[in-house]
Amino acid sequence: MDLIIGQVLPYLAVVVFIGGVTWRIWRWMIPRIVHNIALSPFPGSWSAAIVWMLWQLATFWNLLKFDRSLWLGAWFMHIPLFLMLGGHITAFYTLGLQFHLAAPGIITPKLSLNMSDWIGTVLGIIFLLALVYLLGRRLVNEQTRAISSASDYVHLLLLIAIAVLGNLMRLFPEYHLGYAPVREYLAGLFLFNPQPLPEHAIFITKYTLVMVLMIIFPFSKLMHSFGFFWERWIVNRPFAEPARGLPGARLQLRK
Repeated sequence: MDLIIGQVLPYLAVVVFIGGVTWRIWRWMIPRIVHNIALSPFPGSWSAAIVWMLWQLATFWNLLKFDRSLWLGAWFMHIPLFLMLGGHITAFYTLGLQFHLAAPGIITPKLSLNMSDWIGTVLGIIFLLALVYLLGRRLVNEQTRAISSASDYVHLLLLIAIAVLGNLMRLFPEYHLGYAPVREYLAGLFLFNPQPLPEHAIFITKYTLVMVLMIIFPFSKLMHSFGFFWERWIVNRPFAEPARGLPGARLQLRK
């Protein structure tokens, strides 16, 4: 098990994830956009376009305007997810001392560890509740249920399982796993010198589910996280309104 899950599967998951995402983006870039389909009002510059895209990313503006019930679940699922991804990276790298390193004169190492645990726990609970809400919405809302496929439920259940295991490790001390053994294991993978998996059943289960999610990610609707930027670039890029009449036409007055 240690060989398959701890050494083979991680590299396979990374290769499939990066290769699959690259392939999907390349496929999006192939079609030629014959007509300009930027939506009015057009940003006047690239900086304005980027600010507008970031605003839409941060607020889920389109969902907020057109489907408040979906926005409620989507925003409270995605934002904690992005924060937790960043938190996992910084916490494992610094062993939970990221806040102390950011403000050493104000935050002690012990307080930094406590803050890392508290923030991670709160975000994990919000993330789980939002997932359960989105699953319930698919089951209860007739219109949403009619357009839902089996893969939609699989993705939600997979994310819920990962969130439940993560919250178990946070909320119950007997299931807790420190940063050090995980960092040692991950460092071995990055240096192509794999180390044994931490002997922790819940961590191994959660870790395996995350790798399964990475493998199916490029070939599923989960690619919308990358598709958002592509679609927003198409409809929100800078565009100058052409002059009235026939652009480029040369007119000659007859005497």
